[in-house]
Amino acid sequence: MPTLTISHAKLLIITLLPLLLSTLYPAEDDKLETVRLSTYQITGSQLVYEDEMYSELISSITADDLELWSDLNPITALRRETFSFGNSNTENDSNSGTGSAGANIRGLGNLSTLTLINGRRAGGNSAYGFQHGGFADLNLIPSAAIQEIQVATDGTSVAYGSDAVAGTVNLLLHDSYLGNRIDATYSNTTEEDASEKLLSFLGGYQISDQTRIVLLGNWYQRNAIFARDRSISEDADRRDQGGLNQGSPTFPGRINVAGIEYILNDGITEPTSLADYRVWNPAEDLYNFSEAAPAIPETERKSLMANITHDLNDQVEIWTELLYSQTEFLNGAAPAPWSGSFFPNTLIIDASALSPHLPAGIAPTDLAQVNYRSFELGTLDFEQEKEAFRGLAGIRGELAEWNWETAVLFIKTDLEETFSGVSDATILSGLIESGAFNPFATAFATGTIPSGPLAGETYDNAAALSEAAVNPVNNYDEEFLSYDFKVNGDLFELPSGPLETVFGIEYRNEDVDTEIDALFESGFNLGGVGQESYSAEREVRSVFAEALVPLIRTGEQKLDLGLSARYEHYEDDPAAAATPKNRYETFVYKASLFYELNPAVRLYGSYGTSFRAPTLSETFGGSIFASFVYDDPFGPTPDAARVITEIRSNPDLDPEESENINLGIIFEPQEGSGWRASVEYYRIDTDDAIVTSAQDEVNDPFGAVFRDGAGNLFFVQSDWLNAAERVVDGIEYELSYLHPYKSGYWEAKIGINQVLTYDVKTSSDGETISFLGRLVDPRASNESIAGPGSIPRYKGYASMLWKYQGLTLGGMLNYIHSLNDNAVFTTDGEPREVDSWLSLDLIASYEWSGSEFPLLNNTKVTLGIENVTDEAPPFAAGAFADGYDSSLYSLEGRRISISMSREF
Repeated sequence: MPTLTISHAKLLIITLLPLLLSTLYPAEDDKLETVRLSTYQITGSQLVYEDEMYSELISSITADDLELWSDLNPITALRRETFSFGNSNTENDSNSGTGSAGANIRGLGNLSTLTLINGRRAGGNSAYGFQHGGFADLNLIPSAAIQEIQVATDGTSVAYGSDAVAGTVNLLLHDSYLGNRIDATYSNTTEEDASEKLLSFLGGYQISDQTRIVLLGNWYQRNAIFARDRSISEDADRRDQGGLNQGSPTFPGRINVAGIEYILNDGITEPTSLADYRVWNPAEDLYNFSEAAPAIPETERKSLMANITHDLNDQVEIWTELLYSQTEFLNGAAPAPWSGSFFPNTLIIDASALSPHLPAGIAPTDLAQVNYRSFELGTLDFEQEKEAFRGLAGIRGELAEWNWETAVLFIKTDLEETFSGVSDATILSGLIESGAFNPFATAFATGTIPSGPLAGETYDNAAALSEAAVNPVNNYDEEFLSYDFKVNGDLFELPSGPLETVFGIEYRNEDVDTEIDALFESGFNLGGVGQESYSAEREVRSVFAEALVPLIRTGEQKLDLGLSARYEHYEDDPAAAATPKNRYETFVYKASLFYELNPAVRLYGSYGTSFRAPTLSETFGGSIFASFVYDDPFGPTPDAARVITEIRSNPDLDPEESENINLGIIFEPQEGSGWRASVEYYRIDTDDAIVTSAQDEVNDPFGAVFRDGAGNLFFVQSDWLNAAERVVDGIEYELSYLHPYKSGYWEAKIGINQVLTYDVKTSSDGETISFLGRLVDPRASNESIAGPGSIPRYKGYASMLWKYQGLTLGGMLNYIHSLNDNAVFTTDGEPREVDSWLSLDLIASYEWSGSEFPLLNNTKVTLGIENVTDEAPPFAAGAFADGYDSSLYSLEGRRISISMSREF
C-alpha cells in the first residue's frame, strides 16, 4: 500500500482549515492579488526581465480563462491550444488508459514536452510506462490551484535540461492570493451519463507583516461513459462506415485444428465432435468488445495545497510549497480474452489436448489453438490509486546588486494498480485437464464430464473460472529530489545598457521502483498485460548560464542578443547487478535576437539545441507486451491482423538530440488601436530519436519474428534503438482585437497552427515517412511507435468575448482539419478521409458587485455549453478502440455546466 495515506477525517480537517484562518486572519481587501513587480521571469528563461516585450514570446492561460471556460483540469485548456495535438497520455483512453494526462507541444509527444510547477520540474522519470512522473501528470493538479499557465513553444532544454525539446508548460500556482474563495461546479452531457462535480476552497492570509499563507482544498469527480452509449463507438464492426470489423477473434467456441480455424455452429454450447463446428469467417465471426468497455473511464481526485512565505528581513525571504493529490481511476475493457497458442500459455493448449471434453475427430497433436473470453468473471477492470506529494523549501534574497535563490524539491508518487477479471493459467490448466472446465464450450456452460477421473461428475465453467480467478496488484513508486542554486544580476555596463546574466547549478536524483505481480511476470496471466519488475536510479548534475546583451538602445529601437548554455552529466544505475551503469553527458546552447523596430513592429529569432534523455523505463524497464498491425512482406499475415509484440529495454540508449529554429514577428499597427497580429515559424530537427525496430524486424527475413504453420506472424520481438531522424516545421498565426469601453470591453481572437512537415526516418537506411495529415492510432499500428499519432495540417480556433459591467458573454469555434485515414483498416483497402471537425462552445457569466443583496456581492455564476451542436467526433477506420482519435476529440457530445464562485 502507498505510504502517504491520508484518512478522510484528516482530509476534512485540512480542507476546513482555511475557513478557520479566514476568521482569524481576514484579508484587508476582497479579491486582492499581489501586484506583479516591475521585474518578472518568463517560462523558457532563467533570466529576470525588465522589458515587457519578452512576455509576448510565451502563451498564457490565466486563472480567469480556466474559470470562464469551466476547465476543471488544466489539460482541457491546453488541448484547445493550436500547438496541442498528436499522441500523448490522455485520461480519455479506454483499454490502455492510465488516468494520466500529459502536455504535448507540436505533436512531438509528452516525453518531448517538459512540465514545470513554479519554474521547477513537476516530476522525474515515471515508473509507469512511457510518460513523465510526478505532477507532470496534469490530472493531479486542480485548476483552482493555478494562477497562470505559461507555455514556451521553443526548445528550452538550455534553461531546464532534458525533455524540453518541443517546449515547456509551466504551471504557476497561487502563492500571493489574499482573501477567501469557494468554487462549485456541476456539469453533465445531454445524455446525462457523464457528470462532473467539483468543490474547491482557496484562502490567502496575511498572518503577520512578514508571513503570508495560501491554502487550497479541492475535490473532483467524473463518471464514466461506456462505448455502447455512443453511436460512433457502440459496435466494433465498422464496415457500414467504411472501416473493417475490428471486433475480437478471441471468444469461446473458436479453435484451430491443423491450421484451420473453426467456430461452433449456431445453437451448440457443448461440442462433442468436429461436426459441431464450421469454418471461421474472420470478417463476420468476431466479438463486439464495445458492448462492455468504457470509452471514458471514471475518476476522482482530492487535492490539498499550501504555500507559505516569510520575510526574514528586507533582503531575505524563505518560502515553502506543498501539494498533495490522491486520485482513483477505474478503467477496464471487455471480459479478458485468452488463448493457448504460444509460450508461456502453451500449457493451456497442452491441457486442452488432454481434456476429456476434446471433441471427437480432433487429434490432440492437431489442436493448435483454443480461444476463450472470461465472461464469467465480468469485465477486465483495473483500479488505480495514486498518491502524489510535492514539497519545496527555498530561500532567496539580495546581496549587493545581485539576486540569489536556492531550493530543495522533493516529489513522491505511489501508484497501486489492482486487476479483476483475471485468472491464473497454472490453476485453470489443471481444471481443464481434469474436465472441471470445458475450454471448448460457450461461456457459462455446465454439463457432465464424459471421461477421466471425474467422469460422471458435473463441470461448471463459471465455478472453475472463479476458482482460478486472481486479483493481481502492480505497484509503481517514484521519488524525485533536486537541489538548485542560481544568482542573477548585471555583470557590467555596456554602451547600450547593463549585461544581464544568470548562473546556476542543479542536482537531480530520480528513483523508480516497479513491482509487477508475480503472475504478470510469469506470463501465466489470462487477462492483463505481461510486464517485468525493475528498479533504477538516475543522478543528473548540471551547470547553466544565460546572458542578455543589449546591442542597440536608440530612440524607439531596441536590439538584444540572448546567449545561454547548459551542461548535464547523467549517471543511470539499474538495481540489477548484471546490468552496468550508464553514463553520458550533454551540452546544449541557444542564441536569440529580439528586435523592436518601433512600438508597432517586433521581430525575434532563435537557434538552439535541445535533447531528451532516454527514460529509465526505455533503458532498464525490461519488456512490455502490446499488439500491433504489420506490413508482412514474407508471409500471408492479414493486413489488419494484430500481432503480439514484445518491446525490450536497451541500456545502451543515448539521448535524442535536436536543433530548434524559431522566427517570428509581432505587429501592433498603432498604440491603443487594439489590433495585434503575430506569425511564428518553427522547425525542430531530431537525430537519434528513440524508436522500436519492430517493423524492421518483420522486414528482415532473419528478424526476431515467429510464425505459425501457415506462415502468419504471431509474435515479434524488438528493442528500443537510437535510429530515427525526425523533421518537424510549421507556422503559428494569431490575430486579435481588443476594444475597451466604459464598464467593459469586447475582444476577438483567431489562432491557427499550420504544420508544413512531419517526416520520420526510422533507420539510417530506411525510407522517410511523412505523417503530415495522417491518422495514426498508437493502439492500432506499429508505425505509431516511431510516429507521433495524428498530425492535422491545420488546427485553429476563433473566439469572441463581450463584457459589460458584471456580465460576460463568449463563444469559441474549435477547428481540426481533415486527416487521411489508415487504408489498412478501410473496407476496400483504399484511402478515405477523416472529416474535418468544427465545434462551438458558449459561455455566459454574471458577477454581482455593489448589489443591494449583500450575500450576492462578489458572487459569480457561469453557465457553459460545450459542443453546442452536439457534434460527434469524425469516424476513423484506423482508430482501434472507439472509432475515433481520442487525442484530438472527445465523444462526450454536448456538455452543459453551471458553476458558482464566491470571494469573501
